[in-house]
Amino acid sequence: MLAEHGVALMLSPETTPGDLSEHLDGYAPLAVRVIDLEHRLDHLSLLPSPTGEPYRTLVALLRLDGDPIGWIALPVPPDGRVSLDALPGRHGQTARDDGQRDRRPGDNVEPLMSVVVTTCANVECVLRCVERLRSSAVGPFELIVVENRPQHSRVGLELDKRFHRDERIRHVEERQRGLSRARNTGLSLARGELVAFIDDDILVDEAWMAAVRDGFAAGADCVTGLILPLELETQAQVLVERFSSFGKGFLRRTYSAELPPEDQPLFPYTAGYFGSGANMAFRTDVARRLGGFDPALGAGTAARAGEDLDMCIRLLQAGGRLAYEPRAIVWHRHPDTHNRLRAQVFSYGVGLGAMLTKQLARGPQRLGLIRHFPSAVRYLLDPASRKNAGKGGGFPGRLDALELLGLLLGPLAYMSSARQVNR
Repeated sequence: MLAEHGVALMLSPETTPGDLSEHLDGYAPLAVRVIDLEHRLDHLSLLPSPTGEPYRTLVALLRLDGDPIGWIALPVPPDGRVSLDALPGRHGQTARDDGQRDRRPGDNVEPLMSVVVTTCANVECVLRCVERLRSSAVGPFELIVVENRPQHSRVGLELDKRFHRDERIRHVEERQRGLSRARNTGLSLARGELVAFIDDDILVDEAWMAAVRDGFAAGADCVTGLILPLELETQAQVLVERFSSFGKGFLRRTYSAELPPEDQPLFPYTAGYFGSGANMAFRTDVARRLGGFDPALGAGTAARAGEDLDMCIRLLQAGGRLAYEPRAIVWHRHPDTHNRLRAQVFSYGVGLGAMLTKQLARGPQRLGLIRHFPSAVRYLLDPASRKNAGKGGGFPGRLDALELLGLLLGPLAYMSSARQVNR
């Protein structure tokens, strides 16, 4: 019984859902699917993977009434027909709503939401991303596609060709390199009361926009959501999922500096625990008051990453409320080669080191961060910490070493990037 989630379902031990990391000890390709328990089929028929190799394992996200409740893994027979008879049907109602999704009195009119999609001349990804956003949108919205590599880019032409009659879609260029600059350009042009930021390699879930709106209706200043793998076709993509821990769990939570979470002793510097920049939305006026994303951090700078964590920390330090809404799901296309995997791991390390350097140099809670330093080192190195527990056995030690190298280089990277911005 999933009593901890308030879901009245009877499951056998073999089909009890858990975290995705529990099912990633096998080898790619793994088939990734979603199973809605209230409307599920008797079986799934899986074709071979795009590489022609047959799937041996299906990892499926279980949902009930739109709520994600966990992952299961099922073997795939040689004929690709996976029986779902062992899974339950509907045996009750979900009761996971802790009240955070209750709308305030008078909130009957949906505010305009601006969705900023940043890209670097990635035409096919942008078109898929925009098409999914457009088809799944609820309430008034606008889409702002920001091209950060305008030279020789066909993004604007292709968007106009496919969506030329849709005035809700705009294309703009930001010629100064950097993800933070591109996002800030979108923020400056946003007409909506709410502004969301996603990457071009993202496909939003059909309920994403409605779930984000629910988070704001409950009074949050920032809403983050669940980031799940679009595919696990290569071993590099499996390792990305084990390393990154994009999935933040299925429990809806609200964070603020006034009520720090008891299970996060490094709060708010473990900002990645409750969200990532690939799925992040703000009240527009709040994001502007914070000054937007720091142009000295993020992809396209020497700092490589960390701008999303920095933004969340600054919001919490300013007294804002952040809501993590697991129904706000996006599907992320992980790097599919080992070279890209190594580059991403190194970039995460550099970005984290750069972000912490900024907080030490300019943050309002520098002394508190210094006091946290011994605990942070233990958290970073402890195999049982939340950061490392999901990696499982056999995780390549060279990737951990590469992240640590990036972390050590982070301070130099931030100083170099900050000088460039000041210049």
